[in-house]
Parts: sequence; structure tokens; C-alpha cells
Amino acid sequence: MTVKNDEILTSREARELLKIGRTKLWELTRECKIPAYRVGNGKTSDLRYKRSELMQWLEMNRVRTGDNGQTS
Repeated sequence: MTVKNDEILTSREARELLKIGRTKLWELTRECKIPAYRVGNGKTSDLRYKRSELMQWLEMNRVRTGDNGQTS
């Protein structure tokens, strides 16, 4: 049985979770900002993402505001 946080997501599921488009997901993947895993061989292989790693990436990129209302 797979723990929900370690669930493996398709590109579509990752986009839905992050509420971003295909181009943005590919950009983040290509720039190694979010980890991805290849399933298959060659350029036509599919990518998969771990839910826990996407959630960790979101947390690390959370916008924090200071007392003066500006983001840091």
C-alpha cells in the first residue's frame, strides 16, 4: 500500500496539484527546480513526480511577509 505523500503522479496530475500549465511544469523540471523521474527510454519517455517532493518544493517557495507587508 502506497502512502499518500509518496504517491507517484503523472505530469497531468502534477500540473493539477500545482495549478500550473504544461509549459511551466516543463520549465521547472528542465531547470531542476522540481525533481522528476523518467519512465521509459529516450525523449518520448514519460515523466513522473512524487507528491511529497512537489509539496516540499511548494513549502520551500512559500511567500513570507514581514511586519511591513513586503515579501521577503
